[in-house]
Amino acid sequence: MTRITLSLDDEVARQLSDSARKAGMSEAEFVRLAIVRLLQSQHGPAVPRFARHLGPPS
Repeated sequence: MTRITLSLDDEVARQLSDSARKAGMSEAEFVRLAIVRLLQSQHGPAVPRFARHLGPPS
């Protein structure tokens, strides 16, 4: 695992701490999960195989 240092505004750091605590995670776990979800969202939603044929006729 690679270690990364991150600087946050005090208010953002407080919100991160609160959100992680409410989720029952450490701040590091919470940030890792958020980054994974962000990266996955970059790929766009998967289109089910059957739905590929539901568009307008060519």
